[in-house]
Amino acid sequence: MLRTLVVALLLANAAFFAWTQGWLDGVVGVAARAEREPQRLGQQVRPEAVRLLPAPVALAASAPPATRCLEAGPFDSTEVVAAEAALAASPAASALSARWSRLSTDTPGAWMIAVGRAAPPEAQVKKITELNRLGIAFEAMKAASSVDETLSLGQFDTLAAAQEALARFAARGIHTGHIVEVTPPVTTHRLRFDAATPPEAATLEALSLNTSGKTFTACAQP
Repeated sequence: MLRTLVVALLLANAAFFAWTQGWLDGVVGVAARAEREPQRLGQQVRPEAVRLLPAPVALAASAPPATRCLEAGPFDSTEVVAAEAALAASPAASALSARWSRLSTDTPGAWMIAVGRAAPPEAQVKKITELNRLGIAFEAMKAASSVDETLSLGQFDTLAAAQEALARFAARGIHTGHIVEVTPPVTTHRLRFDAATPPEAATLEALSLNTSGKTFTACAQP
């Protein structure tokens, strides 16, 4: 009886050892080494194509190329036409024609109501006395197109506003007033590329726009 028990234990140990070595996988249907690395390596597809990259290299490979915002200007109406012609004439720049935009800014002019020259004082004493009597404020100003100062009754952002004010002064007895342009309205233009890649930025910065040194530089505002 004892001999039989010893033989059974020996056979059980031998069977367990054979199973742990994978010799009985096909017999028992349970893989003893299913979670071990050799088994996983055998299931890989093209393991020789797998390579490890350092973290900075891996991030750089997946990140999109850095872009820059570039603009040129400001240009007046004549200069912007010349700049756009220079862009069209450059093969490298003209290939980007769908990516640039023209930004225009209107700066209003200024107009004032004048009632004559402020000098010589002798010629204006009567007018100044009249303005003081009517309680109308005034100041000596000089228009951009004139070397002489005038007595100004006010400055306005639009010609229409100046014309309305002139009519009101006439109704109060000031009949010698007239409208003078202090500064003319101005429209300026900028050419902008919002997202130029490094090669595109180098092309634009090296491009001559035939506009007195106004070339592409970093955008003043995003």
